[in-house]
Amino acid sequence: MKKLILPLLLCFCAAAAAAKAPVYEPLPEELRLLSKKGIDAIYAVDLDEALKQFNLALQKYPDHPFPHFGIAMAKWAHLEYLEDESDPKLEEEYGELTDKAVEIGLKWLKKHPGDANAYLAVGGIYGLRARLAVQQRRWFKAYFDGKKGISNTRRAIKIDPELYDAYLGLGMYEYYTGTLPGVVKLLAKLVMGGDAQKGLEYLNLCKEKGFFNALGAKLLLIEIYTQPGSKYANTDLAVKWSRELRAAYPVHPQMHFVEIVSLYEAKKYEESRRESLAYLKAINDGVPVYRRRYLPRVLTAIATTYLVEKKYDEAADYFAKAAATIKDDPSVHPARWAVWAIVRLANVYDLRGARSKAVVLYKEAKGYKDEWGFSEFIDNYLKKPFTEAELPGTLPPP
Repeated sequence: MKKLILPLLLCFCAAAAAAKAPVYEPLPEELRLLSKKGIDAIYAVDLDEALKQFNLALQKYPDHPFPHFGIAMAKWAHLEYLEDESDPKLEEEYGELTDKAVEIGLKWLKKHPGDANAYLAVGGIYGLRARLAVQQRRWFKAYFDGKKGISNTRRAIKIDPELYDAYLGLGMYEYYTGTLPGVVKLLAKLVMGGDAQKGLEYLNLCKEKGFFNALGAKLLLIEIYTQPGSKYANTDLAVKWSRELRAAYPVHPQMHFVEIVSLYEAKKYEESRRESLAYLKAINDGVPVYRRRYLPRVLTAIATTYLVEKKYDEAADYFAKAAATIKDDPSVHPARWAVWAIVRLANVYDLRGARSKAVVLYKEAKGYKDEWGFSEFIDNYLKKPFTEAELPGTLPPP
């Protein structure tokens, strides 16, 4: 569920240890409250309000990294929440903002080495870069940015062990370096270690005691608890927490979709489909926060619940509808869910024994610029047909 949440994961982290302990500098209360309002607005997907709060903070604290980080996070949220990671231009803008935030942050820390919250912000920027790289399956990029993020996180915690928001970044690093594949996992363990169980403990600590990041930690834990095949999966708890979030945010498409995915991974396919159909209705009824851009996402979700039940006609119908959204506006970069729907439709043809039609669709999907790491899956499907043994599979794109 790494593309639904997160989310923004505001994991403000820290840098290498100094020989002499610096004098502790607390975050100014006004900046703390403005940042909290901005972060809460991001989670509410009220990005105009988030930018308003962070720009106010920027006017009053132009040299502190927090406002710059917040503005970059608002751009991240636009890419993640509104465009579903399907706008290369926004990725470029986000990259420029993070570059600036790092520059500002490092300059501030030279003068204020005791500012744990500034380390928190600088490390958070690196942490989110690593997060994006993981989603794009750029493992070495993820490792090196993650290393910078975690060094900043540890520095923040060394200065202030009760800065519980920093445990989000530390928990992310411990968990993902403890579970990443192959050579990247080996490299991470050799250089800095990684303990997935300890990562979960840190994330739960942040969820319980964090000021900025409690919600982010809860969302990340739901993502972890719904990872198929993971020994850390806990789908019952994920469903419980996702329902709590729906109660707290009753008209919120992101929280709604977190529940849809949690229900699916808990094998509650009919409930997942029922919520997906309610989501689709909200889009079709013009509920403002349920954007048309989300159509391929929910259509693919509905189709996938049918696929796992081996109702191939219904699955094919909804996958085809999701794929057709690419033609709605040819000037817009296709949504990743729409491209994935083409792959899934090809899976259905494989299951029906229509291999030639499946191959045509796999090649069509591969023809789109791969911003999401789909190529390795498509290549495997081109070599060998998709089979029922591979069901249920994940609901979101891998």
